Amino acid sequence: MMARNVAALVAALAWAQDPAPSPAPPPPDPAAIVTGACTACHGLDFIAEHRKDHDGWDFTVRRMIDKGAELDFDAVPLVVDYLAKTYPKPEEKPPG
Repeated sequence: MMARNVAALVAALAWAQDPAPSPAPPPPDPAAIVTGACTACHGLDFIAEHRKDHDGWDFTVRRMIDKGAELDFDAVPLVVDYLAKTYPKPEEKPPG
């Protein structure tokens, strides 16, 4: 009888333990963030036409937030990096 009670107690304790931790969520997808936040007002083709360096994209993204773009401030560096890599300012060639 005691063995049965011990077995039941062990089973109950095992069942009551916290479940294994969930895996970490995947990192945010900057392309999806840009699509969601930026294309609410204009298309991706418009963005592609305005190629900028990192500082230029940072200024633009922050200006768009000031104008009402729904973008979490924590996502700004991720979005700016993505835009600067995906739509970089063309390199200027020296004359002659």
